[in-house]
Amino acid sequence: MPSDPEIPPRPASTSRALDAGALEGAVGFWLRLAQQQDLRRFNRVFAEASVSQLVYSLLLLIGANPGRRQADLGAALHIRQPNLVEPIEGLIARGLVQRRPDPDDRRAQTLALTPGGEALLARLRAAHDALLGAYRERLGPDAYDQLIGLLRQFVT
Repeated sequence: MPSDPEIPPRPASTSRALDAGALEGAVGFWLRLAQQQDLRRFNRVFAEASVSQLVYSLLLLIGANPGRRQADLGAALHIRQPNLVEPIEGLIARGLVQRRPDPDDRRAQTLALTPGGEALLARLRAAHDALLGAYRERLGPDAYDQLIGLLRQFVT
């Protein structure tokens, strides 16, 4: 497997090698390294749009589920509703998302993408699809699907 330009090379050490054997089977260690690598790549691809992984997830959910409440989004993302206030307000301020009165409960509001939000999401999806395509190519389609399945099992 070729070296990844995203991963800094290990510095040369003048002392003997560390025994890291206990880490080889540590799920958290490998999850952290994988998450860091994915985050670096994601941030590089999405930097121009100033979109974090959370904001992208919100755009995806709102785009696929227009007219849902903020609480529904929080439940789907496993994030407490108060932690969504700032990113959703940011999307509204950028003109990407709009609030609408909930037709079932006039006291509540729902969220939907604006035309600008739909256009941005289409561009971001293409970039994200390319990123995931690179992962599929690196691991192979079967291993990639297995990895996603195992991660789902692990967190549910």
